[in-house]
Amino acid sequence: MCRSIAEAVLAHGRKQPGKLAVADPERTYSYGELAKAAVIAAGVLHDRSVERGDYVLVECTQKAEFLILDLACELLGAVFVPLEKKMTESRVRSIYQDTGAKCVISETDYAAVGVSYGIAQIMEDVGERYGQGTDTVKEPFDRSVEIAGRQSGKRSDTGPESLGNGESAGPSKDSLAEILFTTGTTGQPKGIMISHRANLAIAENISCGTKMSEDTVELIPMPLSHSHGLRTCYANLLNGSAVVIVDGVMNIALLFRLIDELQVNALDISPTLAKLLLKIARKGLAKCSERMDYIEIGTAFLDDELKTQLKALFPSTRLYNFYGSTEAGRSCVLDFNEMDFSGCIGYPSKNASFLIVDDERRPIESSKENPGLVAVSGSMMMDGYFGSEELTRATLVDGVLYTSDLGYIDEAGRVYVLGRRDDIINYKGIKIAPEEIETVAMQYADITDCACVPVEDGVRGQVPKLFVSVRSGADYREKSLFDFLRAHLEATRVPVYIEVIDEIPRSSNGKLQRKRLRENEATK
Repeated sequence: MCRSIAEAVLAHGRKQPGKLAVADPERTYSYGELAKAAVIAAGVLHDRSVERGDYVLVECTQKAEFLILDLACELLGAVFVPLEKKMTESRVRSIYQDTGAKCVISETDYAAVGVSYGIAQIMEDVGERYGQGTDTVKEPFDRSVEIAGRQSGKRSDTGPESLGNGESAGPSKDSLAEILFTTGTTGQPKGIMISHRANLAIAENISCGTKMSEDTVELIPMPLSHSHGLRTCYANLLNGSAVVIVDGVMNIALLFRLIDELQVNALDISPTLAKLLLKIARKGLAKCSERMDYIEIGTAFLDDELKTQLKALFPSTRLYNFYGSTEAGRSCVLDFNEMDFSGCIGYPSKNASFLIVDDERRPIESSKENPGLVAVSGSMMMDGYFGSEELTRATLVDGVLYTSDLGYIDEAGRVYVLGRRDDIINYKGIKIAPEEIETVAMQYADITDCACVPVEDGVRGQVPKLFVSVRSGADYREKSLFDFLRAHLEATRVPVYIEVIDEIPRSSNGKLQRKRLRENEATK
């Protein structure tokens, strides 16, 4: 078994050098080309004093070069730290200083932050050395051993598996591979530390969960600076299949050209992108419906209406909804074209285990009538939060990640999530998931987005309040919306209050930030 995603790429480069590995709108890389480019890029970074254990910040370009630099960091044993495209200089400076980074590699000019290299220049150097080398598949392996040997002060001609005397040629599975900085749903930045072992386990969760094949060619319009899209790339590279990277879905002509030319048969999207595609490209999606083996969707709650639309458009396609987090990647999976139950997130992924606990974190026998807090464990788990041992201890105990999600496990082993505990509305002792109300509200013609939160009530404990954004130019009437909700919801689920706001707060990857709405309510 390989010790890292990069090592898997090198192995595929040797066994199937001509097979498509990565493509973007500008060019394609076979596995042989990708392996060679990654090793040469490692040499280019090494010549710029990047060594084992150094932190390297890389701005996401949403191109193959971003993955090449990621793999190069792995080969060197450096820690890869992806940055969002055009991140503010102050945010980059904060990450740079907090990590003590060796350098930042970017398209955006971050020279004022510290040691900075342009991606174009790095890749130009890679291209020059690439052209000077041989075309043999063996070269990347020899170069990787040379780099690893130089890093450890040893040299070896024994091949990529060792440096001699049984010492590993590359980073161990347990060494730190990357730090993923995320704001999540709280708005507070967190650096999640991920080992090579965790990346391999997450990749297996994805490839096994989707029944990925060697012939899979998966289109990824998701930002690779976030865990979801990046991990889908890892899964395909570990599996020996291919990824096609695009920057969003707004260029519909480009999207479908790549699908046709590269024979794309899988798609990775968020609920937000799924809704957008259904709005602007429904006919195009219908035409390629039969060629799609599967579509995987993650990053946020998937409402019933969207599921219904996708099932109607892709009746013979495997439709997966993944549950997970940056901390515990892709830990549960549901094929909702095969089975679909309200609140069900499916079965645990290959490397994940679930349990339900009470407020004291004691395991309980859960049910729909007796939900508890969801906890998950497995080899895909993070190492912890960078620079925050206190937060790590509060969340991760003996390899078990304790979440704030309320849920239960049924007799068949299926996992159900009702929602985040802080978001759950406790109305007269009845626990109401806000998604139940939001899903119905989104079916009202004049509503473009909405969010439901609990507000305190002296008699009933808590009651639901619905925030809505209204379509521009709509003849919106609150009474009509109330009548609609009463006609489609149980009486206990009908919001007591409705408030129109300009925009529903969401994170950069589309997650609802209900906490901001709750905090605003608390200050009123």
